[in-house]
Amino acid sequence: MGHSREAGTIVFSFAVLAVTAGFTLYARSTQTDHGAPRYPLSAEFVSANGLKRGADVDIGGVPVGRVSDIHLDTKTAMAVVRFEVNDTLHFPTDSILSVGSATMSGDNALMIEPGTSQQLTKAGDVLANTREPTSLEQQVSNYIFGNGGLPPE
Repeated sequence: MGHSREAGTIVFSFAVLAVTAGFTLYARSTQTDHGAPRYPLSAEFVSANGLKRGADVDIGGVPVGRVSDIHLDTKTAMAVVRFEVNDTLHFPTDSILSVGSATMSGDNALMIEPGTSQQLTKAGDVLANTREPTSLEQQVSNYIFGNGGLPPE
């Protein structure tokens, strides 16, 4: 009698391990570039200074994608930034895109401030509402003399 109970416990333990391993793999896959499906977008900047390939794309300080490519459009002398955003996330096409860092020490990210347009982004869109990257000096002085980056009350 005691023998079959032991076998049941072993089978149950293996099932728990399998579920745990499966969940770990799932959680890891959603954190890598191969996990969540993404769709491509691009934006033109006068300067993409400080932005690197592989940089985060942030909305409200939360990473929602990655910069996949940065190149110069030789006709317009604009920096073209290609990036991918999580497939579940479509934001207004008039959103403001800027290069910056949420923290003084962090790496620069492509930051998106959602706009108000009814039209939402779709794969292949080129977003035109871009802002110049502020220099580190400008960021520091805004932080010191401004309101510390907090919205006015």
